[in-house]
Amino acid sequence: MNRAREAAAGSPAARRIERLDDRRLLDAIVGRSRIGDQIEELLDADGLLAVADRDVVELVELGASPSAAHTIATVFELVRRVSRARRGPRPEMRTPEQVLRAIGAEVAMMRVEELWCLPLDAHARLIGQPRIVTRGDVDGTDAGPRVFFRCALAAGASSCVAVHGHPSGDASPSLADLVVTRRLAAAGRAIDVPLADHVVIGHAGTFCSLRRHDATLFF
Repeated sequence: MNRAREAAAGSPAARRIERLDDRRLLDAIVGRSRIGDQIEELLDADGLLAVADRDVVELVELGASPSAAHTIATVFELVRRVSRARRGPRPEMRTPEQVLRAIGAEVAMMRVEELWCLPLDAHARLIGQPRIVTRGDVDGTDAGPRVFFRCALAAGASSCVAVHGHPSGDASPSLADLVVTRRLAAAGRAIDVPLADHVVIGHAGTFCSLRRHDATLFF
């Protein structure tokens, strides 16, 4: 058995996997002819994030065969589940770095902005799983405090963290991000469930803590 493992680990195929770019890695899983030219072009332009948040129907519409679309969607669902499993039971969310480690990979995969609520207990530990509150521009009407804090109150949170991603990859906060943060913080104070932070997540591990950026937004 040990010899088999050593042979597998030292094989040219095993060494090549790490060197494959995103498109060729996906080709290796499902086969190039089954992906379709349009998806190949998206992968060349934007990498795996171009397909990470697409469902089976969307992938088929882009030219993937039904079986390839199912495989691709399954792979990325597995990635999301691994990300959730790594959080472990009730991780602490005292810093934006902890938030990034817990949910950053999952948020960064999304093609549209999603506002997430992370309900926390009195010790700043996550209660259950992070919850998607809205999809679309974070400054839209659905991103109002009522919708956001309904999630926090349902979880019995003592405080909460807001998180959303920038599909552009740039984690710099927009004016709308600042406005929404101020509104959420004011609502949290009114119901005694303070907003601990609002973290904007970009690509390649980049993020911005709105509390660090401008603490006056929270008071």
